Amino acid sequence: MRVAKKKRWIPFVVFVVPALLVYTYFIIYSIGNTGYYSLTQWNAISEPKYVGMKYYMDFLKDKDFHMVLRNSLLNVVISLIVQVPAGLIGGYLLYRTRRFYKLYRFLIFIPVVLSASAVALLFTLIFHAEFGPVNALLDWAGLSHLTHSWLSDVKVVFYVVMIPMTYQYIGLYVIIQLSGMQSISEDVIESATIDGASSFRIFWNVVVPMQKGVTMMCSVLIISGCFKAFEHSYIMTWGGPGYSSSFLGVYMYMETFVKGNYGKGSAIAMIILVGTLACTMAVQRIFREEE
Repeated sequence: MRVAKKKRWIPFVVFVVPALLVYTYFIIYSIGNTGYYSLTQWNAISEPKYVGMKYYMDFLKDKDFHMVLRNSLLNVVISLIVQVPAGLIGGYLLYRTRRFYKLYRFLIFIPVVLSASAVALLFTLIFHAEFGPVNALLDWAGLSHLTHSWLSDVKVVFYVVMIPMTYQYIGLYVIIQLSGMQSISEDVIESATIDGASSFRIFWNVVVPMQKGVTMMCSVLIISGCFKAFEHSYIMTWGGPGYSSSFLGVYMYMETFVKGNYGKGSAIAMIILVGTLACTMAVQRIFREEE
């Protein structure tokens, strides 16, 4: 019996303990370490100087932080409104497609596997004020009054930066939703069809309710992605003009690695963590109440 019990512990020691140690060091310890440095003034060279909640209190009256936080929250809201329905509709259209199904699936997923830096550079050229095709098309269509300096106009630059972010990741949520729909029993769809339900009715009354778990997972991925958004904003505009197109990830990078204020950067990182957890829990609660 003792030998049998020892054998049961061998897989745990071999497979679970190393993974647990790695997770503890890189996740738990790192979060705790970041939380500690967020309470200090530190430039990564000298000894950290404890300042308590100074940075968090400063954020309450920092206009730049307010703008960046607003941008991040607005990014979450717009992304959920656009990407969740787009993922559901795109996934359903693929699910009901028979001809060229693999080709469409491939084309939709291409942007996801591209580098975010490459996509950001591409859209930087597309929205370039002088030789970008957007302004050229507006001129050609006789809508010259609608041309803009898209990447330097404070009124529109935030939404311009959001376009490549939304475009690049919609394909991911389409494929995730499609995977969920493929697990739905064919008998359910056939029964609805026999009862005379239209394709729209099948989508709205059968597929959407059965996809709630998958939709919640997509919403969580969108929230976490929005709070750590960085590449598109930084490459297209460097977060500018000012901080008008910056997100919390860009603001953290600027404070930490450009200005050398690692304590303040750690405080922003903790806010990103708390914001992501709070929004994720709110979304999960909404879906549970609906169920």
